[in-house]
Amino acid sequence: MKSLAWVIAISSAVACISAPAAVGQEAEILVSAAASLTDVLSSLSSQAEQHIGAKVLFNFGGSGALRRQIEEGAPVDVFFSASPEDVEALEAKGLLVAGTRKDLLSNTVVLIGGPESTPLYGTTPAAATDALRSLLSSASLLAIGNPDTVPAGRYAVRVLTTYGLFSIVKQKLALGGNVREVLQYVQNGSAPLGIVFATDVLAASPGSVRQLFAFPEDSLANHPILYPVAVVSASKHKDIAMKLIEFLRGDAARDAFRAAGFILK
Repeated sequence: MKSLAWVIAISSAVACISAPAAVGQEAEILVSAAASLTDVLSSLSSQAEQHIGAKVLFNFGGSGALRRQIEEGAPVDVFFSASPEDVEALEAKGLLVAGTRKDLLSNTVVLIGGPESTPLYGTTPAAATDALRSLLSSASLLAIGNPDTVPAGRYAVRVLTTYGLFSIVKQKLALGGNVREVLQYVQNGSAPLGIVFATDVLAASPGSVRQLFAFPEDSLANHPILYPVAVVSASKHKDIAMKLIEFLRGDAARDAFRAAGFILK
């Protein structure tokens, strides 16, 4: 039986569009995209619409939840994930158009705290680990994305496990439905610490959070952070969807992604 969750999400997607479509546009496509892409994709919507000649609607959320919506038949045209795993799961089921996947971006996982928090500095990896252990041990809560549905949450578990610190925090995790919820938990003081993407810190209100530590890429246990985008097999506008992906690979979009703090692939 299909869940009503994606019906509600898709119905609210219209509210995510940052600019109205031009007069005369009839076709529209729906892009299900990772929550960490909210600001940058919204800022690009007008240019994207001009490029593809159609209206663009966005449905932002945790990539795992968006994948499940597509599996349940949500009328999505393009899937822009913060995790290759969710894209690969759809590819395995034939739910993405073969050959349309492009790995566009990467990111960095960071530990954040309130504006009065002190960033961690260590002259050696061991010193950094000791500082992390001390901070996480003393914290009442650590906010991360739900690893079942939020890529940033999966990456958080991996880096904490690599550092041998997951056992310290597993009983005091506050799980967010997407990475922006995690950011809000720290911003409003619900949790003293959180793990998000570096780009989320840049998108936060100035002075509302502080980046305390950036986890190096080699702490991800051979699961690099990637943002793949692909056309959904059920799309009724595959040509337009491909044009959107072409736009996202173009100079204007790449400049916007770079300015938002993403790492270009």
